[in-house]
Amino acid sequence: MKIAYLKDGNIVVEAFTHEVEVDFPHVVIDREISEPIESWYIEDGVIKIDQQKLIEFNRKNMPILTPIEFDIKLNNAGLYEAVQDLIKNSFELRIAYNRATFFSRTDPFIDQARIALNLTDEQVDQMWMN
Repeated sequence: MKIAYLKDGNIVVEAFTHEVEVDFPHVVIDREISEPIESWYIEDGVIKIDQQKLIEFNRKNMPILTPIEFDIKLNNAGLYEAVQDLIKNSFELRIAYNRATFFSRTDPFIDQARIALNLTDEQVDQMWMN
């Protein structure tokens, strides 16, 4: 038997080898849930998935890119020249871009560039995963 319950504001899952009696509020997990626990919430005794938390979790777990991989993705998305123009005009962005040893999807530089280039989060996600 698997149960899920709230502990300190987080959902915790425990598995037991046989049926046990639990004397605190919980939900019995009677099916496999493929989404990460970080996106779960309990409502009316049912585990549900918070889609925004799922998106945020997936972004945090996107691959880290080397500068070469990042430039190739920019080029493949037709954004390489636009990013070069963007960093020409911003000292902070130029330093962040030129001195980076890796690029993470959730880095502030990525969000600043996304906004400056009028891209949606979904467009950047797609570029990151292609």
